[in-house]
Parts: sequence; structure tokens; C-alpha cells
Amino acid sequence: MRMRTLVPSFIIAALSLAILAAGNNAVAVRADECEQQRADFPKDWNDVAGAKPLYRCQSHYDGAMLVSLGKPDQGRRLMNLVPIAPDVEIKIRVDDEHPVHRMWLDADQARRLEEGNYFATVVRTQESCWIRGDLSGDPVFFMDNADAPSDSEGAGAFYNKAPRVSVFKGSTYTCQPIK
Repeated sequence: MRMRTLVPSFIIAALSLAILAAGNNAVAVRADECEQQRADFPKDWNDVAGAKPLYRCQSHYDGAMLVSLGKPDQGRRLMNLVPIAPDVEIKIRVDDEHPVHRMWLDADQARRLEEGNYFATVVRTQESCWIRGDLSGDPVFFMDNADAPSDSEGAGAFYNKAPRVSVFKGSTYTCQPIK
């Protein structure tokens, strides 16, 4: 009888010690974690004047955006998704409902984006703070610029059995290179 109560007690004690030993290391996050992450991006979040425009993307439901790349910086480049007015001209339209989204890309990612190849990455807003894998609702930008023929006459490629579309924040986009 005594042995039956000792084994569970030993297991509980061992688990408690393991939790205490991991304690601070398992939950430690720098007090300034969000500020450190934000410092890796330009001070003026919305300034994309020096970026090279690559694509104009248009959504039936969510308007238009410009995809651009900043100059190389220590082997990486800053990708920008900038809301623009749906006009023919490119007029930047940044407000609370239409923020600039950004992400650093390595050289291979930047090359793939410039080539218009199958590409996806999560993007950040100015307020983003990622801790322990929590992306806090930050969206994924996915671009597939293959010009797939329609499976059936009169229907767009979106209705194909294997659609090739670009997607951002739950809406499909058509992205055209800027010449």
C-alpha cells in the first residue's frame, strides 16, 4: 500500500522540479522585445519612396496594392505591400484601414519575387510583435503569377480545378508587373 502512494508522489515531485528548473527560461521575453523587432524596420514605416515597384495587384473586393522591394541591406531586401488607389496612376492610399505591410526577404526570396515565381511569406504591420510563434493575426501574402489558361470557356482561371491566383488577407488578387 505504501509503494502505491510513493510512486505518484515521486512523479509529481519530479515534474514539479522540472517545471521549476525550466521556469524563467521557458517564459523569459525581453521587456523591450517589441521595440527591438520594430527597430529592424525603417523609422518612418510608411516611407517607401526609395523602393523599386515590381507589381500592381488588383482585387475585385479589396482594392489595389503595390508590391515593391527596397535596396539591398546586409544581404536582404525589404518587401513592401502598399495600398494604392484603384486608379490607373499609382497613388499611395495609406490609412488605418489600409496599412503598409512589410517583411525582410533574403536574396533567394527577393529573386523569386522579382521573377514573379510562386512565392509566399507572412508580412508585418507597424504594430506587429511576434513572440513564441504568435503572429498576432498578421497576414500571409501569396503570389502565383503563372498565366494559367481557363479550364472552361468564359470562366476565369480562378474557377479552374487547380486555380493559380495571388492571395492577401483572404482576397484573391491579379498581379501585373510594372514596366
